[in-house]
Amino acid sequence: MPLYFFNIRDGYELDEDEEGIELPDLEAARAEALAIVEELRDQLTDAANIELEIADESGQRLLTVPFFRGARGRR
Repeated sequence: MPLYFFNIRDGYELDEDEEGIELPDLEAARAEALAIVEELRDQLTDAANIELEIADESGQRLLTVPFFRGARGRR
């Protein structure tokens, strides 16, 4: 199974996920990202432009999920 990493980006700062999670495909990784965002959103109410990036094992960014509706859209 592929390994996906869930990195948190706040502007130019990047908090990299060093462990990753094995998931069957990108759709499962997207569902996991949405669950992570939902769980963390309440803790980060005063921060702006925070995004959760899904990256593959090579470090390539595959998808971005914004924490707030005012942030940039998914890629």
